[in-house]
Amino acid sequence: MKKFSIAVLLLLASVFSFGQSPRVALYTPNADVYVGYIATFPDYGQYFDSYRFDGFEVALTKNLRPHLDITATADFVFGSVYSVKEFSGTVGPKYSFMTGRIRPYVTAQAGYAHQSSNGMYAGDHHPPLAANTTDYESGFTYRYGGGLDVQFTEHIYWRVIQWDIQPQPWGRHTPWYQNVGGGIGYRF
Repeated sequence: MKKFSIAVLLLLASVFSFGQSPRVALYTPNADVYVGYIATFPDYGQYFDSYRFDGFEVALTKNLRPHLDITATADFVFGSVYSVKEFSGTVGPKYSFMTGRIRPYVTAQAGYAHQSSNGMYAGDHHPPLAANTTDYESGFTYRYGGGLDVQFTEHIYWRVIQWDIQPQPWGRHTPWYQNVGGGIGYRF
């Protein structure tokens, strides 16, 4: 009888605690806006972080179904080595595995990228650049990866980590850029 009473108490406690969970745990947003930091690591050099470009990312996401969204992302990164400046804009689906406070997700996007540098890839696919010359590359790009969002309030969330692969320069699918970032978002 004692074990049965404990089991009933635990069951009632779990039911009441579920009833007390905040609305955000069951809330599926209509849309959200995200702004955050992004670090880009091209696979040039001897180590993973031989080169690093820093910048920011902005994303607008529209909910299609409880787990499925469409995301438009724009990011700008720059690096002092080779004076790299890069912009990319991509669009694609985002699938969230859960809709509660913790939301792991995966995404695959395609779009356009533009990069200027003082010879970052000059030796790879065209003749070396003359001194004080800027190289421009632009065209199709794509990216795929995932991340983890944690909902703080009904509207505000923290993107704890975001990681994706973005092969570039465009059309050669090499080098592989790895983007790592995080930031804050607002769900409507």
